[in-house]
Amino acid sequence: MVERVCENCRWWDAGPTGNGYCQRRAPISVEDLWPITGKGSSCGDWQDKDVTPEQEDRQELTRRFAVAIMGTGWAANCPEGQVWAVAASLAAAEPQIQRENEQ
Repeated sequence: MVERVCENCRWWDAGPTGNGYCQRRAPISVEDLWPITGKGSSCGDWQDKDVTPEQEDRQELTRRFAVAIMGTGWAANCPEGQVWAVAASLAAAEPQIQRENEQ
């Protein structure tokens, strides 16, 4: 598992001194300066720099399908321990379904 520190965050831009700039939000001062953080710092907005926005969207869609499956009771029809696999397959099919509906 990746350590949740600035150095491993999608939003962190490393500086030359070991400190860097958090670019999650707009600059915080009149001089348009980004917040300076150390590479070992962390915050609640951390996101893994190796996970693309598309992968993150797919993970969120999978979570939503899993919650829906569990909330409807349909999980009782899934083979034991397969709710996440079913949710992932539904999430993977979503873009194809969307393309078919657009045609």
